[in-house]
Amino acid sequence: MKPKEIKGEKMELIVFTNNGQTYHFFEVTDFKPTTTGFSFTYTGKATGVTRKAVFNNTCTAGYALV
Repeated sequence: MKPKEIKGEKMELIVFTNNGQTYHFFEVTDFKPTTTGFSFTYTGKATGVTRKAVFNNTCTAGYALV
């Protein structure tokens, strides 16, 4: 079964990496899980700039959508 895309709804995303780092993204939209990882769009809290990010499964231990 293909994972569903989550579009339009603004969420928070926390990404846990294999080397123990944690990244917290705000105003996340267009979250797309894939067979090799996931991508999403977010807006930087300090800059207000909207960007797209991509993570692959080999460096990611897990993630949480809030």
